Amino acid sequence: MDTATKVYVAFSSAELFSSTQTYLLNYPEGRVLSNEEILGEIRRRCSGIQFVGTPEVKTAGQAAVEIEDQIDNLDGLLYFGSLSTELLQTGLPTVAVYPLWGRWQEAFHAYKGSRVLTATLPVIPDTSEAMFSSRLDAIADKLKLIDAVTRLKGLRILLITDKPVLGEYAPYPWQTAQEGREEYERKYLESLAALGGEIVVRSQQEMISQLQAVPDAAAGELAARWIAGAEGIKGTNEAQVRESAKLYLAMKEMLHKYNANAITTEGYGVFMYHDGGLIPSQGLPSSMLCTEGVIATSETLVDSLITQQLGLWITGSAGFNGDYIVDVENNKAYVGHCESPLNPWGDERRVPYVIRNLPQWPVDQQEIGGACVQVRRPEDEPVTVVKVSVHDKKMAMFSGQTVNGEQLFPGWDEILCRTKVAINVDAKQLFEHLDWWAFDVHRVVFYGDHRQTFADLAKVLGYELVVEDRSL
Repeated sequence: MDTATKVYVAFSSAELFSSTQTYLLNYPEGRVLSNEEILGEIRRRCSGIQFVGTPEVKTAGQAAVEIEDQIDNLDGLLYFGSLSTELLQTGLPTVAVYPLWGRWQEAFHAYKGSRVLTATLPVIPDTSEAMFSSRLDAIADKLKLIDAVTRLKGLRILLITDKPVLGEYAPYPWQTAQEGREEYERKYLESLAALGGEIVVRSQQEMISQLQAVPDAAAGELAARWIAGAEGIKGTNEAQVRESAKLYLAMKEMLHKYNANAITTEGYGVFMYHDGGLIPSQGLPSSMLCTEGVIATSETLVDSLITQQLGLWITGSAGFNGDYIVDVENNKAYVGHCESPLNPWGDERRVPYVIRNLPQWPVDQQEIGGACVQVRRPEDEPVTVVKVSVHDKKMAMFSGQTVNGEQLFPGWDEILCRTKVAINVDAKQLFEHLDWWAFDVHRVVFYGDHRQTFADLAKVLGYELVVEDRSL
């Protein structure tokens, strides 16, 4: 994950073409950008990407030959001009840019069905500096999607389970019913390997042993910080917060030990009945890890983890993963879980949280099982809801506006999951698009309007995009 993304860059033309070469003669105060200037502007916006190639004009055939010679060391293509069949056949995720006023637009199109994103950049800058800058920013943003997908090649997922490879919670029985779990897992791992991702499986007992080795003082200090930052504690106590703090430190140590970038564990249903004894909730540990920029999911939800990891790289936010419900009559969607990052916008801003117990404990068994969080997710905000299916090579997406859940149902905070989001949506369309088999019962909520960004990401991945709030 430390290796820079390498993008081959080539230009099919330079400056003005024949029909506009008199531009500067008749408008001498005008400005025409050179290929060197264009590439310089893009490099400045993409510090994490290494551009391979030169600003000199090349034919598509020449570029294709150079790409073929170094294809194993390239992650993407930035091409100024119309893509030839040879360039499309390289298979590289591509940003194709039409150099407006530098050539005619013939043969430049949307390249549907391919891993190609398109943009337009005039070699005569727009009158509006803001408009021209936004064009360059858009090209850079598309290249950053290639960078995000490339970074998956270094993703090592630590999966804690006693039911390898994918865990006990997921995949769900209805997902594996048709082909059987063994074949489902084989296809899943094959698709994950194609992205470059890797799963490292360790047992729950190893995690418990790591937890038991955590010094009480270290756990106590961490728990005290978490409690001091909370609005309050309900249904649990300081001792249980310390137990979840030990799990957090154990998870961090195992991430380091196995050189992993992200982690997923089983969930509280499995934790409650573990043969080696009750495992404290990972709700609070996962929340804190995600806030720190380390993706940590429960219930061995690898698809959710992949979705959150890509979202973190693209939007700066880990997103909020949770169980997904569509309420057609109320025109709402609900997403809820017992963990959530505290920085929904992905920046330094934090939202209030209450430390809670897990909701499944009976009335006579409160203050056990560690601690989770009830996060006050912002209301009246645009959100984009996404889910990747690695097995099916699909991406689901819809968008909406968050609303106050308490105005919908009394005692909203006490219903099912501790943290929930209610979203105004076109619920009828969502219901008609429900695909529990590909996308299971979870979705990931990202604050902000990232609809086009995730649609572009699906193209770069080569995944089918399912827009769930669009008419069938």
